[in-house]
Amino acid sequence: MRIRIGDVANPASIDHADLGALESDDHLQYHTDARAETWLETLLGAAPATWGATLFAPLYAAPLKTATVTVSSAELLALNASPKTLIAAPAAGKALILVAAELWLDFATTKYDGIAAGEDLTIRYTDGSGALLATIETDPFLAAEADAFRYVEPTTTAAITPVAAAPLVLHLSTGEIATGDSPLKLRLLYRELTLTW
Repeated sequence: MRIRIGDVANPASIDHADLGALESDDHLQYHTDARAETWLETLLGAAPATWGATLFAPLYAAPLKTATVTVSSAELLALNASPKTLIAAPAAGKALILVAAELWLDFATTKYDGIAAGEDLTIRYTDGSGALLATIETDPFLAAEADAFRYVEPTTTAAITPVAAAPLVLHLSTGEIATGDSPLKLRLLYRELTLTW
């Protein structure tokens, strides 16, 4: 910054750095570290020694994550006997929490047939007998002869007991579908929680 002195007839200027007594800090409009600390201490209501936890802790330790999975027609036709892993198991002491799932039937040429009552798609922990998280009615969804879409959130309104170190899987609740050749595409919204405080 340069400061102009004199007048139009006798102009002169001086660089701010050439001024004396700058170390006295008498320019109250300028930033200093000490002023910043005073302002933050007032704002946060906490002493500087505690700011690390206050300022830099994450807002939420388990951010929302997304996974995309394609289930082939061959996998769909064998889904009761062989559940499809949607999200791999987390480390010990951690659990996956399903927030929602989006499902797209990408119709090919032959619709799925032989879908009996109760043959629903389910999202579970671990395997086909694991704790149930969500259910998707297959008829008319998988029986459609065009692209189709479903959105599902966990079916329970009660508190769940997360299963530690368990994958999330897609399972067909009973029997197997007879025919069909369309892939199923999923986008899962989930969190990974640490089960200890």
